[in-house]
Amino acid sequence: MEALPGAELTCRARNYVFGWGRGMQERGVISYYAARALPEAQAFEDWLAGIAGLIEADAHSGRLPRTHRPLLQVLGDAASPVIGTPTAE
Repeated sequence: MEALPGAELTCRARNYVFGWGRGMQERGVISYYAARALPEAQAFEDWLAGIAGLIEADAHSGRLPRTHRPLLQVLGDAASPVIGTPTAE
């Protein structure tokens, strides 16, 4: 989201229960998908595309309700490299 100069930016993030069976856990929707997409990202645009792809796949399969689908955009240079070194899970 982008706010006008001098205006407040309000983020209304939602939580959702992810997992199956005993592994079910309530997590933030944005952080859940952002963490899953990060290991494959080389630049912010890759990360955003990865997040969108994961959300779309879960929404299409019925694992994520439409009411919980976030709309995200990168402000700045989306081609900037993602900083850090990937780690093994």
